[in-house]
Amino acid sequence: MSERRARYAVRRLGRPAAAESAETRARILRAARERFAAGGYRRTSNLEIARAAGVTPTALYHYFASKADLFAAAHEAALGVLLEAYHGASQGSEDPVERLCALIEANVGLNRAHPGLAEFLAVAPLEARRHPELAVKLGARGSEVAGLLRAILEAGVRAGGLARDLDVEATVSLLTAASFGLAWIHGVLPSPETHEAALRAFQSLLRGDLLRGDLLRGELSREERLSRGDPRLK
Repeated sequence: MSERRARYAVRRLGRPAAAESAETRARILRAARERFAAGGYRRTSNLEIARAAGVTPTALYHYFASKADLFAAAHEAALGVLLEAYHGASQGSEDPVERLCALIEANVGLNRAHPGLAEFLAVAPLEARRHPELAVKLGARGSEVAGLLRAILEAGVRAGGLARDLDVEATVSLLTAASFGLAWIHGVLPSPETHEAALRAFQSLLRGDLLRGDLLRGELSREERLSRGDPRLK
């Protein structure tokens, strides 16, 4: 045995079994998230996930009794990563619009650090509708994101940062739909940079300066604004 392999064997023997088991489980969940996001629930097999995770099918079944159990566990883990990032991001400002924009910005880091997470969380509710066994296992998990959006909007209305007559539930539905759409197209757009540009455009939309940002920020002279037909100068 070479010296390098001997050192590796000693490290392996000295590692706690629980730590190695947790690492294997996490590796399986990452592989499942990426494969389910790419191929969908029906077309993705446990054998494919086991190969991607670098384990045998027997080892995979040691951790998860069925493909539905594996999907549910992957969803729980992915949702936990998302919620942790969202809750942390939302604490940086008291302004409701900036809090919403911080959630969008958190997705930039999540997409870089966790491949397939956005796409997986976007397709999971659709897969639950198609497969009753998944609907039972997932239950209401995922509604926490809508709950966070609702809390931000309601706090903004109470503090006067948002319109008093804002339809909070309709706005939550709109933001949820936009979030799912942006998550889904992450795997469709030609590059991560293109997707990040779309996220930043959504931030500008929330701030109200996407379509006429230079006019709203006063960066144009009065003559230039008149030439562009700014109705506020008529």
